[in-house]
Amino acid sequence: MGLTEYQTAAAEYALYEDVMYPVASLMVEAAELADLFIKPLLRGDEDAINRKEVISEAGDVLWNLANLLADFDVSLEHVAQYNLQKLEDRKARGVIKGSGGSR
Repeated sequence: MGLTEYQTAAAEYALYEDVMYPVASLMVEAAELADLFIKPLLRGDEDAINRKEVISEAGDVLWNLANLLADFDVSLEHVAQYNLQKLEDRKARGVIKGSGGSR
């Protein structure tokens, strides 16, 4: 499944009325995804990170991002292409490891 196909299918489940819903939910879901990695690290757990939970939370992040973008007429495909072009430009200029968004 491609990004455009996913974004179209994800919109079928966008039953919210306020366009801020996926914005707020994206923050919550991204934190839940990060928690799967951070909490074991902070506790010093030896347990493997649960792949199924990672996939589930990453899916929630993706759904929110897809719908947030769709609400503002931006495609996931365009974002992915733009991001790779930006990274390629940074790599070519030797600033891929730099800090800040405008390098």
